[in-house]
Amino acid sequence: MLAHVVFAIRSIHPFSFHRLLIQAIYLVCIGLPLISISSAYAQQSAQPKTYSIPPGPLAATLNRFAAKAGIFIGGTADLTGGRTSPGLQGSYTEIEALRLLLAGTGLEVRKQEDGSYVLHYADTTGRTSADVTLPLMTVSTASLKQGTAEEGYRVSNVSGVGLWDERSLRDTPYSMSVVPSDLIENINAQNMEQIFKMNPLTQGEDINRHNGVPFVTIRGFQSNNPIYDGIPMADANGSAVSMVEIDRVEILSGTSGFLYGGGRVGGAVNYVTKSPTDVPLRRLTFGNYGGTQFYGHADIGGKFDDQGRFGYRANLLYQGGDTAIGEPVNQKVANIVLDGHLTDALYADVKYTYNDYRKEAPQPFFNSTGERTAIDTSKRYSPKWASNDIESHKAYTSLRWDPSKYFTLRSAFFYQNTRAKTNLVTLNQQVDRTFIPRISSGNPSQKYENYGGYIYLDTRFSTFAVDHKLTVGYSSTVIDQVAIDGSYWSGTNLSLSEIKNIPKPAWGEPSNVLSTYLGRYNNILIGDDITFNKQWSAMVGFNYATTMSRSTGFYGNGSKYEKSALTPTVSLLYKPIEEVTTYVSYMEALERGTVVGNTYTNYGQVFPPLVSKQYEVGAKYDINSNLLLSTALFRIEKANQFSNLATPLPTYIQDGLQVHNGVELVLTGKITDNLTIMGGGTLMDLSVEKANDPALEGKKPTNAASRMGKIYAEYALPWITGLSLTGGIYYTGERYADAANTDKIPNYTLYDIGARYTTRVLDKALTVRLNVINLTGKNYWQNAGYLGVPRTVAFSASMMF
Repeated sequence: MLAHVVFAIRSIHPFSFHRLLIQAIYLVCIGLPLISISSAYAQQSAQPKTYSIPPGPLAATLNRFAAKAGIFIGGTADLTGGRTSPGLQGSYTEIEALRLLLAGTGLEVRKQEDGSYVLHYADTTGRTSADVTLPLMTVSTASLKQGTAEEGYRVSNVSGVGLWDERSLRDTPYSMSVVPSDLIENINAQNMEQIFKMNPLTQGEDINRHNGVPFVTIRGFQSNNPIYDGIPMADANGSAVSMVEIDRVEILSGTSGFLYGGGRVGGAVNYVTKSPTDVPLRRLTFGNYGGTQFYGHADIGGKFDDQGRFGYRANLLYQGGDTAIGEPVNQKVANIVLDGHLTDALYADVKYTYNDYRKEAPQPFFNSTGERTAIDTSKRYSPKWASNDIESHKAYTSLRWDPSKYFTLRSAFFYQNTRAKTNLVTLNQQVDRTFIPRISSGNPSQKYENYGGYIYLDTRFSTFAVDHKLTVGYSSTVIDQVAIDGSYWSGTNLSLSEIKNIPKPAWGEPSNVLSTYLGRYNNILIGDDITFNKQWSAMVGFNYATTMSRSTGFYGNGSKYEKSALTPTVSLLYKPIEEVTTYVSYMEALERGTVVGNTYTNYGQVFPPLVSKQYEVGAKYDINSNLLLSTALFRIEKANQFSNLATPLPTYIQDGLQVHNGVELVLTGKITDNLTIMGGGTLMDLSVEKANDPALEGKKPTNAASRMGKIYAEYALPWITGLSLTGGIYYTGERYADAANTDKIPNYTLYDIGARYTTRVLDKALTVRLNVINLTGKNYWQNAGYLGVPRTVAFSASMMF
């Protein structure tokens, strides 16, 4: 059978070279007996399978279908050239799916005795399948257009989870929620703050004032190591993200160290960036993010050639004006993407993003003591001369090669260079409700370089009746951080109303001390995706993870460490019926110990690395093709780290064992033809079970809400075509800001409302959106140090050209 496959693709690759290549990969990387490969791929189920394949070039759509269905297709390259396919959405048998994919092409298939298919002309005159042989078709990594508003924002597939390749969301044994680009656009999201507030798996955090990185709390743990297109970053610093470059946000709830390396105990956020479109896209959007923050956004995409092999995408944004509380903002973003099917088996892309962001008078960070009370969030409390400046360059490239049905090679690389200057305003609250301000000069130039990449080799084989997809690979991520220490100014006791009028200090001379920090995670991975039968499957893997860091200056006192650990994972899946997947899973993760920053008394101290453990049981149910219900029970065990929040400077502590037990529920999709919802909730039992200080045992961990309940809904009015009403209710329970649980952050409930109207003007599609955020003007604390978002009115109008 292997020789037959090699022969089938000889029109692209020389026979002898291809056979030697396959044998080399097999012998060196796999070293396992290939048993019953021919019979496994010849025996195809007559049961329907669910597919989500976009329209596009016929070769590309057949590539994707062949990989998903696990079949061979024979024919000729000139039959597919210049033809397009309408794509495929829904559940079909193999032959039904092929007929739909070939609709309107003038082609059809015949099934052979060995289970493969032969492509030929529908009229069967002149040429037959016996004349020629089709090069083996494979799948590209071009992103699918899923999760449209018409589908209820329901996404069928995830782009990939760690070393596991693209797969069905329902058949992924982890708790996940996917936010597609349609939803991002329809709520006028200026940044990830709005997304995290709405999502039932995430506890909204303030966007980091220092460098624009979205921080988020998942399952009670802060996650600040972003992932871009499956490439993990070692640290949040320098990883600024713009909403216009995002195609979807894949939120993984739970320990993910095996998948992405260390540092993600509670969960991970993968930002899947935009790719070229299969059909021409010309869209202009003008809008306002609140206050006087007007912006213009152009999104243009399509293909260069008639065959649809080479594509492009460009997103350009300009934003300027004041926020709802009078913070001047200016942002310029340029995102450019090129991709190409270099051959039927080889796909590559290149992406670049430039982001220039400046925000003046950003809200300060509060160090509170005593009883915490609400502060009016509709006012600004920083002086206008304070600012946050970020300039970022990001470059990505990925490659996917499918030389045969047995092997896939996937690789990607990421580089980001960011420069940041900031005036960080910190307010230390006093007993008499006054505040002592401490402000950095903004003179130091901080430079962050983030590197990341992976290379994975997938191989498919069978041992008797058991199918395997074995993946081996390597991933690495590095942050190289350099800064020059500046000056600091400390004031006297002031009221909140006086702080924004502080005159710009006469800064002292900066120390010009060069400070450096280098952090790295290396991962050697192996994983086996095992299918026993239509009901039972398993995913087993090991990650030999290494974490290291070294630092100088105010990042640390020259301390460094390096440690490795073998972190396993195992998941068992059972499908009692086609629409339901249940699973149990266990995962470990290596987490780098904290390097204490210069805002603590013990700055420069490096805590040892930690190994966290997670146990999870879950179920996912496709109620219909556009409605998914998922739930999970979990337990996470992690060593505790926290700030004691002492004044004027706190001390950072690593002490004891922190345990989070909980349950999650998520429902996404269309309840009826007119009603869409995205909602759910999280309930957790959080505690510090072991501590060197007995007074801390039984206390709640800091900044972790034990209860969340959220629902976002859209209702399309049946009597007014194109008009939808939108809105949401988002509840976050109380938390504690200190380890002793004396500083309580109150719970809060936020309300949003809005509307969307879609019509046609001059035969062009026009969409107008209006969103009111925090409708009641609720004053609340988003976390221990930052105020919540005030009432904000945002609107936009998008037109296709």
